[in-house]
Amino acid sequence: SDYDVFIGRTHFYLFFTPFLNHICCVSAYGISCSFRVWIDGYNGIHRNTLRYIFGSVSGEINSLKMATSNIRIKKVCERCGKEFEAQKCSTRFCSKRCAEHAYKERQRQKRKEETEAMVIETIIREKESAVINKEYLSVQETADLMGVKRNAIYQLIYRGKLKAFRLTSRVTRIRRADMEDLLVTSVYVRKSKAKTTATDENGEPISEFYTTKEIIEKFGVSNSWVFAQGKAHNIPKVYHRGKTLWSRAHCDRVFAAKPEKPKDEDWISYSEVRAEYNLTHDQLHNYVKYHDLKRKKVGKYTYILRQEIDAILRPPTLK
Repeated sequence: SDYDVFIGRTHFYLFFTPFLNHICCVSAYGISCSFRVWIDGYNGIHRNTLRYIFGSVSGEINSLKMATSNIRIKKVCERCGKEFEAQKCSTRFCSKRCAEHAYKERQRQKRKEETEAMVIETIIREKESAVINKEYLSVQETADLMGVKRNAIYQLIYRGKLKAFRLTSRVTRIRRADMEDLLVTSVYVRKSKAKTTATDENGEPISEFYTTKEIIEKFGVSNSWVFAQGKAHNIPKVYHRGKTLWSRAHCDRVFAAKPEKPKDEDWISYSEVRAEYNLTHDQLHNYVKYHDLKRKKVGKYTYILRQEIDAILRPPTLK
């Protein structure tokens, strides 16, 4: 077989070559220079032959042991845009040349980004060093020193927490001392724990409460409306196990004034009003819009309150 031939050739060349080289080296002292050239040529030919044999046979053995993938995936080279067939999903380039060019491009881009980052850092450092010795700062410089946006500085100015001097419509200056005073006085204070007791206007403790859900169900209001009215009317509240409890007496006064929600039989459709009062659609729509009547939409039909439209269109009765 090919493997046996390979082993035989290998043994012959491995054992015969040192012996032949020894004879040539011993006799080389008494022979001409041309004979040395012949020996060098022979050794070169022999090395190439041995390399060829090893390479060809080892390639056959490797091809038998490690078979290449049979998968062929059509891909497009990321560099040149040429279509090619790849054997792996991770292959990105069609050839070694494209891969090397892409690698060099990545290295160039990396060096460019590093250089730009160094330049930006140098510019920022120079700006900071220039601002350190200034007594009067602009809004942007103040924002950079405090590490916030310009809008945050303007909000502090509008609230009166930070003093600023408006020299012109485009020039505003802030003293460094005022900025430092703001930082010293605005100490972070942790919020106190939620209240578990509440008192009324007379200082007496409140014992009866509504939950937010009970207010929504009883008075027919939304969750946001409960909190909005609680803030507007300063309704006493406490917190118990993650729930907000509202004073029952205060809620009855605030939410009782809200009219009850109309029932279904209190509404009348446009078509019924037109038939009852002999109106066109435009006439009825103008009445509703002019008097700002309540209306609701159910599917493709529009309903208005019967008592409101009757109060406008029903003729007066003599008593």
